[in-house]
Order: sequence, then C-alpha cells, then structure tokens
Amino acid sequence: MLALMGGDDEAAAARQRARSSGASGWVRVLLALLLVASATFVGAYYVPLRRAHVLLTEEHQRSSQKGRELEQTLTEMRAELQAKTAVVEKIEAERRQAEAAQKSGRERVEEIELVLSTTLERHIKKGVVAVSVERGRALVALAESAVFAPQTLDVSPQGRQLLCQAASALATSGEAPIRVGAVSDPAHAAPPALQQAHPTPWALSAARAASVAQFLEEKCAIAGARLSAVGHAAHDPAAAALAGSKLPPGRVELAMALPGASPAKD
Repeated sequence: MLALMGGDDEAAAARQRARSSGASGWVRVLLALLLVASATFVGAYYVPLRRAHVLLTEEHQRSSQKGRELEQTLTEMRAELQAKTAVVEKIEAERRQAEAAQKSGRERVEEIELVLSTTLERHIKKGVVAVSVERGRALVALAESAVFAPQTLDVSPQGRQLLCQAASALATSGEAPIRVGAVSDPAHAAPPALQQAHPTPWALSAARAASVAQFLEEKCAIAGARLSAVGHAAHDPAAAALAGSKLPPGRVELAMALPGASPAKD
C-alpha cells in the first residue's frame, strides 16, 4: 500500500514538473516573441521614425536659416529700392522744376519783349529804336542822331526821353548789369570838334558810351554799379540781332542779360 502511494506521489510530482517545465517553455516562447516583436518594432518603425525626425529637424533648421537669409536679402532689396526710388523722385522733381523754370523763363522773356516793344513802339515805328530779345539778353538799340545833340557828346532832349524810357523798360526785367555800347558809322566822319578831342573811332565810340552810361546813372536812376560802357568803333557785334531793323550804322546799344541767362558774348 505504501509502495503504491509512493508511486502515485512520484507520478504526481513528475506531472507537476512536466507542467512547470511546459509553463516555463511557454514563458520563454512568449518572451522570445516579445523580444522579436520589440526588435521588429524598433527596426521597422522607431529607427526610421527617429531618422526621419532627425532629417526633418535638420531640414527645418536649414529652412529657417534660408528663411532668415531671404528675409535679410529682402530687407536689403527694400532698402535699395527705397534709395533708388528716392533718387528717381529727386530726378523727377528736378526735371519738373527745370521745366517750370524754363516755362517761366520763356514767359518772362515774352513779357520783357512786350514791355520794351510797347514802351518804345512809337520810336520803333520811326526807325530810331530797335528791340531784340534773344540769345539770353534784351537789346535796345538807338540811332546815334536820336541820342546826341549835333556835333557833341551831350544827350539831346529827345535822347533823354528815349534813354530813360529804355532804361525804365529794362528795369522791369530785374537788377542785372546793363552794358552800354556805342558803334560809329564808318561812312560818316566825326565832326572836327569831336575828332580833336577823340581822334580815333575807338576813342570816340568809347566816349559816347561813357556819356550815355553817366546819363543813365544821373538822370534815369540806374545804379552805377549796374552800368558798364564799351566803344566798338565801327565794329558792330549786335548787327545780326538788328539785321531786320531800319537803324543806321551809328548807334548806341543797351544790352542786359535776361533772368536766368548769361549775357551773350559779343
């Protein structure tokens, strides 16, 4: 009986060990499967995802850097565009200003010519005065016989009126210098009294110009600082400008630079 019981116990113990051994095997199998699944997950998902994350991070950094560079470039381009726009606007403003000045200058020239022609119209029709407004200057030419008393350097009563009218008309054009020039008529010799005091055409024409300049200062209220006098003898630098006039060769000329222009060089 005891022997039977001992056998049963051993059999039960064997069965228990078998069951324990089987359970341990399943546990090891499960652990192995879990390790394989983990390795598969790591290999198939985590590592690629990690690599992708690293690549995305690097790409993001590069994109951010590129964005900053583009922003800087855009800022520089905006500044350059603003600078160029300012230059263009300045050039355009200067162009408009120049056009306005040119237009104003033309209008001023037309106004000066109108004033001179209107003021001296009666004398122009008589052929003793001519007016020319061109080449950056206003020119009033007066016949020598209409300015001086016969055989003298004294301004005649008619000459006084003419000179003061001409000076008054020129005075409306501003405070530019006025150059008085005198031209001798080569076909007519000077009176003996004048030849004795002024033996050459140069001396005589210079004396006539000086006499007129002095008269303008003393009787026509033209500041002496604005006046200059020059004798041209028989040479006439203004002949081309007066080609259409009826004036004789011997004459007195008042020339003044127009506003914004330099006097023409004769």
